[in-house]
Amino acid sequence: MPLACQRHLFDIPRDVCYLNSAYMGPTPRPVREAGEGALLLRAAPWQIGSADFFEPAETARRLIGELINASPEHIAFVPDVANAIATVAKNVAIGPQQQIVVLADQFPSNVYSWRKLAGHGARIRVVERPAGEDRARLWNERLLSSIGRDTALVAIETAHWTDGTLFDLVAVGRRCREVGAWFVVDATQTIGIEPVDVGAIFADALVAHPYKSLLAHYGLGFAYFSDRLADGSPLEESWLMRRGSEDFSRLVDYQDAYSPGMRRYDTSTRANLSLTGMLTAALELFRQWQVPRVRRYCAEVSKKLIQCAQSAGYEVPQDDSHAAHLFGIRPPAGTDLEALRRALQTNRIYVSVRGDAMRVSTHVYNDEVDVGRFAEVVSGRA
Repeated sequence: MPLACQRHLFDIPRDVCYLNSAYMGPTPRPVREAGEGALLLRAAPWQIGSADFFEPAETARRLIGELINASPEHIAFVPDVANAIATVAKNVAIGPQQQIVVLADQFPSNVYSWRKLAGHGARIRVVERPAGEDRARLWNERLLSSIGRDTALVAIETAHWTDGTLFDLVAVGRRCREVGAWFVVDATQTIGIEPVDVGAIFADALVAHPYKSLLAHYGLGFAYFSDRLADGSPLEESWLMRRGSEDFSRLVDYQDAYSPGMRRYDTSTRANLSLTGMLTAALELFRQWQVPRVRRYCAEVSKKLIQCAQSAGYEVPQDDSHAAHLFGIRPPAGTDLEALRRALQTNRIYVSVRGDAMRVSTHVYNDEVDVGRFAEVVSGRA
C-alpha cells in the first residue's frame, strides 16, 4: 500500500511550504516527544540507572543495522560526519603518491580529513562535475574511470548535497574492491529515503548525521565500519567503551580491552537520553513507513515540482539522475534572481538558493497544496 502524506505528524503551519529537508528536517511529533520525555527524566536523575547508559543505545544500534542491512556489531555512534571521517583517516594507511578520490564541491565534512592526509604525501584527485543535461551519467563515468591501481581511498556522497545527483554506489564499491581501495560514503542527505545495503556496495565506512532526511536531531549520528576497522584506534578513549564498563562498581579496575564490535568508536554522547531517544523514535517511524514507500512518495512529489519548473522554462534534471527527494533547478536566462528570492520569502516557500540555482528537497509532509504554491511562484504568477 502506498504511503499517505504524513503532514499530520509535523507542526508545520499550513501557510508554510517547506521544501528544504536537505538543510534540516523538521522534527516529527513522536520524535520531539521522545526528546521531551528524556529531558523530563533527566530532571529526576534518581530514576536513571546504569542500564540507561547502554540499553537505549543498543536499541538504536539494532534499528540502524536493520535500516542499512548491517549487523549491529558493525555500528558505531558518532557526533557528526567529520568525526567518523576522522576515525577512518586515523586508521587507514595511505602511501606516498597514492590517490584519494573525492567529488567536486563535496560537503567539507568529507574533505578536510583527506586534505590533511594529502599533506603527508597522498594526493587528492577531484572528480569534476560535467556540464549539460547528461551530467549525472557522465559524472558517474568520470568517477569510475578515476579509480585505478594507485587509488588508496574513495570518499563520496550517496547523492551530491548541492543538487541530488545520484552515484552508482554498487559500481563504485565493486571497483574499489577490485583495486583494493577503501570506500567511504556519506549518506547524510539520503538516509531513510534512498535504500542502502552496506554489503551490496562493499562499503568500508558509511556515515549519516540523521537530522536531515531521517528527521532526527542534531548531534548524534551513526557509522557503519567494516571489518577493516575491527582492530583500529578510536579518536576518544572513553570509559564507556571499555569491556565490562556496565559494572559501575568496578570502573577503576581499568581495562585496556574495548567493548565488542565497533563500540570502541562510539561517542560518549550516546548516553544523552534525549538524542538517543529521538534517534530511536525516528528510526521506528521509518521502519513503520518503510524506506521504499518513503522513496516512492517523495519521488511523486518531486516529479510534480519538476514538471512545474520545467513548464516555467527552468533547467531541470533528467529522470532517475537525482535522489527521489532532492534535486536542483535553474531559472531561465534573464530571470531576476533577487525578485525570485523575494517571491519565495513572501510566500513562505523554503528552499535553498545557491547562486543561480535552487535546491529543492521534499519529504513525507509535502502535499498537493505545496506543489500548487510552488508552481505559482516559479511561473511568476505569485
